[in-house]
Amino acid sequence: MVSDAVANLASLLPSAAVLILYHVYLVRCVKRTPGRTVYGLTSSARRVWVAAIMYRKNEILAVQSLRNWVMASSFLATTAVLIITTSMALLGSLAVNWTPTTLASPVSYTLGFVLDSWFGYRFGAVLAAMMLAFFCFMQSVRFFNHAALVCNVNITPDELSTFLEPANLAKKEKEEDMTLETYNYLRSNPTHVAAILNRGCFYYTVGMRCYYVCFPLLSWFWGPIPLAVCTGLLVIVLRLIDFHVREFSADQESEREGARWKRYFGLRGAKNGEGRRRQENGSEDSVAEMVIRTTHSPEELC
Repeated sequence: MVSDAVANLASLLPSAAVLILYHVYLVRCVKRTPGRTVYGLTSSARRVWVAAIMYRKNEILAVQSLRNWVMASSFLATTAVLIITTSMALLGSLAVNWTPTTLASPVSYTLGFVLDSWFGYRFGAVLAAMMLAFFCFMQSVRFFNHAALVCNVNITPDELSTFLEPANLAKKEKEEDMTLETYNYLRSNPTHVAAILNRGCFYYTVGMRCYYVCFPLLSWFWGPIPLAVCTGLLVIVLRLIDFHVREFSADQESEREGARWKRYFGLRGAKNGEGRRRQENGSEDSVAEMVIRTTHSPEELC
Protein backbone atom coordinates (compact mmCIF):
# COMPACT_ATOMS: atom_id res chain seq x y z
CA MET A 1 0.00 0.00 0.00
CA VAL A 2 2.74 2.46 0.98
CA SER A 3 4.95 1.48 -1.95
CA ASP A 4 2.03 1.92 -4.35
CA ALA A 5 1.34 5.41 -3.01
CA VAL A 6 5.01 6.36 -3.26
CA ALA A 7 5.20 5.12 -6.85
CA ASN A 8 2.10 7.07 -7.87
CA LEU A 9 3.28 10.26 -6.20
CA ALA A 10 6.77 9.87 -7.65
CA SER A 11 5.24 9.79 -11.12
CA LEU A 12 2.37 12.25 -10.62
CA LEU A 13 4.27 15.16 -9.09
CA PRO A 14 7.09 15.32 -11.69
CA SER A 15 4.57 14.95 -14.52
CA ALA A 16 2.46 17.81 -13.18
CA ALA A 17 5.58 19.93 -12.64
CA VAL A 18 6.75 19.34 -16.22
CA LEU A 19 3.39 20.39 -17.67
CA ILE A 20 3.19 23.48 -15.46
CA LEU A 21 6.74 24.58 -16.28
CA TYR A 22 6.13 24.10 -19.99
CA HIS A 23 3.04 26.31 -19.93
CA VAL A 24 4.84 28.94 -17.86
CA TYR A 25 7.55 28.96 -20.54
CA LEU A 26 4.87 29.20 -23.25
CA VAL A 27 3.19 32.20 -21.61
CA ARG A 28 6.58 33.89 -21.20
CA CYS A 29 7.36 33.39 -24.90
CA VAL A 30 3.94 34.72 -25.92
CA LYS A 31 4.46 37.87 -23.87
CA ARG A 32 8.10 38.56 -24.78
CA THR A 33 8.53 37.08 -28.26
CA PRO A 34 5.05 36.52 -29.70
CA GLY A 35 6.46 35.97 -33.19
CA ARG A 36 7.82 32.59 -32.10
CA THR A 37 4.45 31.21 -31.06
CA VAL A 38 1.26 30.36 -32.88
CA TYR A 39 -0.77 32.26 -30.29
CA GLY A 40 1.10 35.52 -30.71
CA LEU A 41 0.71 35.51 -34.48
CA THR A 42 -2.95 34.47 -34.47
CA SER A 43 -3.76 37.07 -31.82
CA SER A 44 -2.32 39.83 -34.01
CA ALA A 45 -4.02 38.34 -37.07
CA ARG A 46 -7.39 38.46 -35.31
CA ARG A 47 -6.83 42.14 -34.51
CA VAL A 48 -6.18 42.91 -38.18
CA TRP A 49 -9.17 40.76 -39.19
CA VAL A 50 -11.50 42.66 -36.84
CA ALA A 51 -10.20 46.00 -38.16
CA ALA A 52 -10.80 44.88 -41.75
CA ILE A 53 -14.30 43.64 -40.92
CA MET A 54 -15.28 46.86 -39.14
CA TYR A 55 -13.88 49.26 -41.74
CA ARG A 56 -14.84 47.33 -44.86
CA LYS A 57 -18.35 46.45 -43.61
CA ASN A 58 -18.07 42.70 -44.25
CA GLU A 59 -20.90 41.70 -41.92
CA ILE A 60 -21.64 38.39 -43.66
CA LEU A 61 -18.02 37.25 -43.46
CA ALA A 62 -17.88 38.13 -39.77
CA VAL A 63 -21.08 36.25 -38.95
CA GLN A 64 -20.01 33.16 -40.90
CA SER A 65 -16.55 33.03 -39.32
CA LEU A 66 -17.86 33.53 -35.79
CA ARG A 67 -20.57 30.94 -36.42
CA ASN A 68 -17.88 28.38 -37.28
CA TRP A 69 -16.07 29.14 -34.01
CA VAL A 70 -19.30 28.86 -32.04
CA MET A 71 -20.11 25.51 -33.66
CA ALA A 72 -16.63 24.16 -32.87
CA SER A 73 -16.86 25.25 -29.23
CA SER A 74 -20.37 23.82 -28.88
CA PHE A 75 -19.29 20.50 -30.36
CA LEU A 76 -16.30 20.19 -28.02
CA ALA A 77 -18.40 21.18 -25.00
CA THR A 78 -20.96 18.52 -25.90
CA THR A 79 -18.16 15.99 -26.34
CA ALA A 80 -16.85 16.80 -22.86
CA VAL A 81 -20.27 16.13 -21.34
CA LEU A 82 -20.57 12.85 -23.26
CA ILE A 83 -17.14 11.73 -22.05
CA ILE A 84 -18.12 12.48 -18.45
CA THR A 85 -21.41 10.60 -18.57
CA THR A 86 -20.06 7.67 -20.60
CA SER A 87 -17.00 7.16 -18.41
CA MET A 88 -19.10 7.27 -15.25
CA ALA A 89 -21.56 4.74 -16.64
CA LEU A 90 -18.85 2.39 -17.97
CA LEU A 91 -16.62 2.42 -14.91
CA GLY A 92 -19.61 2.21 -12.59
CA SER A 93 -20.85 -0.93 -14.33
CA LEU A 94 -17.35 -2.44 -14.18
CA ALA A 95 -17.10 -1.81 -10.46
CA VAL A 96 -20.54 -3.29 -9.74
CA ASN A 97 -20.14 -6.39 -11.91
CA TRP A 98 -16.59 -7.22 -10.78
CA THR A 99 -16.63 -10.77 -9.39
CA PRO A 100 -14.00 -13.31 -8.24
CA THR A 101 -14.45 -15.06 -11.58
CA THR A 102 -13.48 -11.85 -13.35
CA LEU A 103 -10.37 -11.56 -11.20
CA ALA A 104 -9.18 -14.94 -12.43
CA SER A 105 -9.77 -14.06 -16.10
CA PRO A 106 -7.32 -12.25 -18.42
CA VAL A 107 -9.57 -9.19 -18.28
CA SER A 108 -8.19 -8.35 -14.83
CA TYR A 109 -4.76 -7.60 -16.33
CA THR A 110 -6.33 -4.88 -18.52
CA LEU A 111 -9.11 -3.47 -16.34
CA GLY A 112 -7.83 -4.38 -12.91
CA PHE A 113 -7.30 -0.71 -12.05
CA VAL A 114 -10.96 -0.58 -10.97
CA LEU A 115 -10.00 -2.24 -7.68
CA ASP A 116 -6.88 -0.12 -7.20
CA SER A 117 -6.75 2.14 -4.14
CA TRP A 118 -5.90 5.15 -6.34
CA PHE A 119 -8.80 4.57 -8.73
CA GLY A 120 -10.95 7.29 -7.16
CA TYR A 121 -8.20 9.91 -7.46
CA ARG A 122 -7.51 9.04 -11.09
CA PHE A 123 -11.16 9.04 -12.05
CA GLY A 124 -11.72 12.32 -10.21
CA ALA A 125 -8.82 13.97 -12.05
CA VAL A 126 -10.28 13.00 -15.44
CA LEU A 127 -13.72 14.29 -14.45
CA ALA A 128 -12.23 17.58 -13.19
CA ALA A 129 -10.37 18.10 -16.48
CA MET A 130 -13.51 17.42 -18.52
CA MET A 131 -15.65 19.72 -16.38
CA LEU A 132 -13.09 22.50 -16.75
CA ALA A 133 -13.05 21.92 -20.51
CA PHE A 134 -16.85 22.19 -20.63
CA PHE A 135 -16.76 25.46 -18.66
CA CYS A 136 -14.08 26.97 -20.91
CA PHE A 137 -15.84 26.04 -24.14
CA MET A 138 -19.09 27.53 -22.86
CA GLN A 139 -17.27 30.75 -22.01
CA SER A 140 -15.72 30.82 -25.47
CA VAL A 141 -19.20 30.55 -27.02
CA ARG A 142 -20.30 33.46 -24.84
CA PHE A 143 -17.44 35.73 -25.94
CA PHE A 144 -17.81 34.73 -29.60
CA ASN A 145 -21.45 35.82 -29.44
CA HIS A 146 -20.38 39.12 -27.87
CA ALA A 147 -17.83 39.62 -30.64
CA ALA A 148 -20.49 38.96 -33.29
CA LEU A 149 -22.56 41.79 -31.82
CA VAL A 150 -19.90 44.47 -31.41
CA CYS A 151 -18.17 43.63 -34.69
CA ASN A 152 -21.19 44.86 -36.67
CA VAL A 153 -21.41 48.42 -35.32
CA ASN A 154 -21.74 50.02 -38.74
CA ILE A 155 -24.10 53.00 -38.32
CA THR A 156 -22.91 56.60 -38.22
CA PRO A 157 -23.05 58.76 -35.07
CA ASP A 158 -25.87 60.87 -36.58
CA GLU A 159 -27.95 57.78 -37.29
CA LEU A 160 -27.35 56.50 -33.78
CA SER A 161 -28.46 59.81 -32.24
CA THR A 162 -31.62 59.73 -34.35
CA PHE A 163 -32.44 56.18 -33.26
CA LEU A 164 -31.80 56.93 -29.59
CA GLU A 165 -33.77 60.18 -29.46
CA PRO A 166 -37.17 58.61 -28.64
CA ALA A 167 -35.60 56.46 -25.93
CA ASN A 168 -33.83 59.46 -24.42
CA LEU A 169 -37.06 61.46 -24.34
CA ALA A 170 -38.87 58.62 -22.60
CA LYS A 171 -36.06 58.10 -20.13
CA LYS A 172 -35.75 61.83 -19.34
CA GLU A 173 -33.47 62.32 -16.35
CA LYS A 174 -33.88 58.99 -14.58
CA GLU A 175 -30.42 57.69 -15.40
CA GLU A 176 -27.48 58.42 -17.65
CA ASP A 177 -27.53 56.81 -21.10
CA MET A 178 -24.19 55.07 -21.85
CA THR A 179 -25.12 53.87 -25.34
CA LEU A 180 -23.42 56.68 -27.27
CA GLU A 181 -20.30 56.48 -25.13
CA THR A 182 -20.10 52.71 -25.64
CA TYR A 183 -20.58 53.20 -29.38
CA ASN A 184 -17.70 55.67 -29.57
CA TYR A 185 -15.54 53.36 -27.47
CA LEU A 186 -16.04 50.40 -29.81
CA ARG A 187 -16.11 52.23 -33.12
CA SER A 188 -13.02 54.35 -32.56
CA ASN A 189 -10.68 51.49 -31.64
CA PRO A 190 -11.12 48.01 -33.13
CA THR A 191 -8.46 46.71 -30.75
CA HIS A 192 -11.04 46.69 -27.96
CA VAL A 193 -13.38 44.63 -30.13
CA ALA A 194 -10.53 42.26 -30.99
CA ALA A 195 -9.84 41.86 -27.26
CA ILE A 196 -13.31 40.35 -26.84
CA LEU A 197 -12.64 37.89 -29.65
CA ASN A 198 -9.22 37.02 -28.25
CA ARG A 199 -10.74 36.40 -24.83
CA GLY A 200 -13.06 33.82 -26.40
CA CYS A 201 -10.10 32.22 -28.18
CA PHE A 202 -8.22 32.16 -24.88
CA TYR A 203 -11.00 30.10 -23.26
CA TYR A 204 -11.07 27.87 -26.33
CA THR A 205 -7.33 27.25 -25.94
CA VAL A 206 -7.68 26.40 -22.25
CA GLY A 207 -10.46 23.95 -23.08
CA MET A 208 -8.26 22.24 -25.65
CA ARG A 209 -5.45 22.03 -23.07
CA CYS A 210 -7.84 20.17 -20.77
CA TYR A 211 -8.44 17.66 -23.55
CA TYR A 212 -4.68 17.25 -23.99
CA VAL A 213 -4.12 16.72 -20.26
CA CYS A 214 -6.67 13.91 -20.28
CA PHE A 215 -4.28 11.69 -22.23
CA PRO A 216 -1.73 11.43 -19.38
CA LEU A 217 -4.55 11.15 -16.85
CA LEU A 218 -6.12 8.25 -18.73
CA SER A 219 -2.76 6.51 -19.05
CA TRP A 220 -2.40 6.86 -15.27
CA PHE A 221 -5.12 4.21 -14.86
CA TRP A 222 -2.59 1.61 -16.01
CA GLY A 223 0.15 2.70 -13.62
CA PRO A 224 2.69 5.45 -12.90
CA ILE A 225 5.08 4.47 -15.70
CA PRO A 226 2.52 5.04 -18.51
CA LEU A 227 1.72 8.40 -16.89
CA ALA A 228 5.35 9.54 -17.07
CA VAL A 229 5.80 8.28 -20.64
CA CYS A 230 2.59 9.89 -21.90
CA THR A 231 3.45 13.20 -20.21
CA GLY A 232 6.83 13.29 -21.95
CA LEU A 233 5.24 12.56 -25.32
CA LEU A 234 2.58 15.21 -24.73
CA VAL A 235 5.17 17.90 -23.98
CA ILE A 236 7.05 17.02 -27.19
CA VAL A 237 3.85 17.25 -29.25
CA LEU A 238 2.85 20.55 -27.62
CA ARG A 239 6.28 21.97 -28.35
CA LEU A 240 5.80 21.15 -32.03
CA ILE A 241 2.32 22.64 -32.34
CA ASP A 242 2.83 25.74 -30.17
CA PHE A 243 6.00 27.13 -31.74
CA HIS A 244 7.15 27.96 -35.24
CA VAL A 245 10.34 26.56 -36.72
CA ARG A 246 11.88 30.04 -36.72
CA GLU A 247 10.80 33.39 -35.39
CA PHE A 248 8.47 35.38 -37.61
CA SER A 249 10.31 38.59 -38.53
CA ALA A 250 10.26 41.21 -41.25
CA ASP A 251 13.43 40.08 -43.00
CA GLN A 252 14.30 40.95 -46.59
CA GLU A 253 12.58 37.93 -48.06
CA SER A 254 9.31 38.57 -46.23
CA GLU A 255 9.47 42.28 -47.15
CA ARG A 256 9.87 41.40 -50.83
CA GLU A 257 6.97 38.96 -50.60
CA GLY A 258 4.82 41.56 -48.87
CA ALA A 259 5.67 44.13 -51.54
CA ARG A 260 4.63 41.71 -54.28
CA TRP A 261 1.28 41.05 -52.60
CA LYS A 262 0.77 44.77 -52.02
CA ARG A 263 1.37 45.54 -55.70
CA TYR A 264 -0.96 42.68 -56.66
CA PHE A 265 -3.83 43.91 -54.52
CA GLY A 266 -3.12 47.49 -55.57
CA LEU A 267 -3.53 46.55 -59.23
CA ARG A 268 -6.75 44.67 -58.48
CA GLY A 269 -8.05 47.64 -56.52
CA ALA A 270 -7.21 50.01 -59.37
CA LYS A 271 -9.13 47.80 -61.79
CA ASN A 272 -12.16 47.93 -59.50
CA GLY A 273 -11.91 51.69 -59.05
CA GLU A 274 -10.67 51.40 -55.46
CA GLY A 275 -6.92 51.73 -55.80
CA ARG A 276 -6.92 55.50 -56.14
CA ARG A 277 -9.20 55.93 -53.12
CA ARG A 278 -6.97 53.72 -50.94
CA GLN A 279 -3.85 55.59 -52.03
CA GLU A 280 -5.43 58.95 -51.23
CA ASN A 281 -6.63 58.28 -47.67
CA GLY A 282 -4.42 55.30 -46.72
CA SER A 283 -6.76 54.48 -43.83
CA GLU A 284 -6.73 50.70 -44.17
CA ASP A 285 -2.95 50.35 -44.02
CA SER A 286 -2.78 52.64 -41.00
CA VAL A 287 -5.50 50.70 -39.21
CA ALA A 288 -3.75 47.38 -39.81
CA GLU A 289 -0.41 48.75 -38.65
CA MET A 290 -2.00 50.26 -35.55
CA VAL A 291 -3.71 47.02 -34.62
CA ILE A 292 -0.70 44.76 -35.14
CA ARG A 293 1.51 47.06 -33.05
CA THR A 294 -0.81 46.76 -30.06
CA THR A 295 0.88 45.17 -27.05
CA HIS A 296 -0.29 41.80 -25.81
CA SER A 297 -2.30 41.60 -22.61
CA PRO A 298 -2.61 38.45 -20.42
CA GLU A 299 -6.17 37.74 -21.55
CA GLU A 300 -5.06 37.75 -25.21
CA LEU A 301 -2.44 34.99 -24.90
CA CYS A 302 -4.25 32.72 -27.32
